[in-house]
Amino acid sequence: MIKKQRGMTAIGWLIVIALVATQAMMALRIIPIYINDGSIKSVLEALPNDPEVRGKPARDVRYFIDRRLQINGITDFERDKKAFKFRKTTSGLEVKLHYEKRGPIFSNLEFVATFDHSVVIPKS
Repeated sequence: MIKKQRGMTAIGWLIVIALVATQAMMALRIIPIYINDGSIKSVLEALPNDPEVRGKPARDVRYFIDRRLQINGITDFERDKKAFKFRKTTSGLEVKLHYEKRGPIFSNLEFVATFDHSVVIPKS
């Protein structure tokens, strides 16, 4: 009578463990970027409802945004002044934010995450 092998071999387990470890490593590097983006998005979405910001020029709005991002611990945009675009429209001031984050996964493999947010601040 021949016994049939049941379950996975040691090599099978090593492959599964390697795949799970790779997924976990990617998640640990990518999840904080999405958490920061959630904070950035909430800062931008709060601008139209803030009476302190309404009717202000782009320079002052940029100051308010920088201050609120700094309060949330996000300092990525201090050097990147081109990430924000301000445009006057008939309904108010449109603020667009476009940025991308890059990070290593392992060795020479990297990820790129691109984010776009836009909000219109009413005139008054």
